[in-house]
Amino acid sequence: MTEILDGAAVAKLTNVQTAERVAQLDKPVTLAVIYDPKNDGSRLYVGMKSKKASALGIQTRDIPTDANATTQSIISLVEQLNADDTISGILVQSPLAKGVKEREVFSAVAPHKDADGLGATVQGMLFGDAPSDYTVAATPQGVMSLLKHYDIELAGKKALVIGRSQLFGRPMFALLTNADATVTLAHRYTSSETLKSYLKMADIVVVGVGIPEFIQGTDLKQGVTVIDVGMNYVDGKAVGDVDFQSVQGIADFITPVPGGVGPMTIATLLENTVTLAENYSAKNS
Repeated sequence: MTEILDGAAVAKLTNVQTAERVAQLDKPVTLAVIYDPKNDGSRLYVGMKSKKASALGIQTRDIPTDANATTQSIISLVEQLNADDTISGILVQSPLAKGVKEREVFSAVAPHKDADGLGATVQGMLFGDAPSDYTVAATPQGVMSLLKHYDIELAGKKALVIGRSQLFGRPMFALLTNADATVTLAHRYTSSETLKSYLKMADIVVVGVGIPEFIQGTDLKQGVTVIDVGMNYVDGKAVGDVDFQSVQGIADFITPVPGGVGPMTIATLLENTVTLAENYSAKNS
């Protein structure tokens, strides 16, 4: 039988702990979110984050970018937020307007306010497996929390990450490597034949490519753990990058879509924000 990794349930547990931590702080916790208001997905996602944050006692300052926003104008906004002591964490919601160099904007966020762990400094700490505290991109960190909750062994396992984005694939690769898995990173230039051979060997598959039902059960080896980061809409229904039904009886564990990685992403982002607030409080007490 294939066991469902219930991200919604684990996210609820995480949120309870986050709310308790917020209540223990003397200073309000505030997350600033910069986003492109013309992007429907961003507006929806920012609204969901703000609603959940409010329920946990976290304040949000949602900042839509100007219609004529440039890389430099957004960096200037980030620098203002870096200097604002009332802001605990900063999230730059991707995608930004066409032409904006997102990596430069991500790296403009001060490391001690980088709620989504996308800046070059904190990602460098991740890839270096630094012993000091740093934030990690919410989606891959949420995946790791989910795997830990279900006691899924990583050390010595063969893991395959499909997708190499800065928000997901690259930090996912680093986290699994730091957890002592043997990790392969595949992407759009990995040939179909090569990918299929990797899939048949992998003990753990984490996929986020945005292609509905990209992976079938016949692609996988028996007993695999499948983490589906995809969120696609087909005929008005949310589906992942994995054909959920065909994987039943082949995978030992799988995340559903929806209700798997998505809730963990938001829960982890808010968890990161509180961690940043706690670190600031400890250094300035």
